[in-house]
Amino acid sequence: MTLEQVRHADKNDSLINSFIDVVYSYVASIQKSPKEYHKPLKGGLDMALRIITGSHVSFVSEKVLDYLYANKIMVNPFDLIWEERHKMGLISLNSRKYSMAVWEHTIPIKEFRESLIRKNDKDAIVETLFEYPGVAWISREEDLKLSKLGYQTKRPGGFFKCYEQAEFR
Repeated sequence: MTLEQVRHADKNDSLINSFIDVVYSYVASIQKSPKEYHKPLKGGLDMALRIITGSHVSFVSEKVLDYLYANKIMVNPFDLIWEERHKMGLISLNSRKYSMAVWEHTIPIKEFRESLIRKNDKDAIVETLFEYPGVAWISREEDLKLSKLGYQTKRPGGFFKCYEQAEFR
């Protein structure tokens, strides 16, 4: 599967277009401001990126689909947003209940933000926003594997490679 086949933006064009000036403003402010102001500016940019990427998922792991089928949970995970994660079932972990499915940014927000901050002009920022591959529903177990491999906040070689190393199906 190519990134072009799974682009997040094709379902999200109007939302991204509404946020281009906001994202560009944050990036330009971070690039021009003293370092002591970077933390709150990056926090604002992170919030904007979460809104842009939070409208739907582009991927659902086979493990999540298998779980839904095996447990006769009749939901379409592509129609669910983060706040609805519990509709896909709960699991117990360390005597605590968690949603079985995890809303997973294919490119972590921090990594995505930093890639935007490195862009020198608005056109490059816009291109990067529209190239974002999207969000995935993965199982709690798959999320733990990603973390154990050190991929919680970075995806060296891209998310497909990291997902493959975590043995996603």
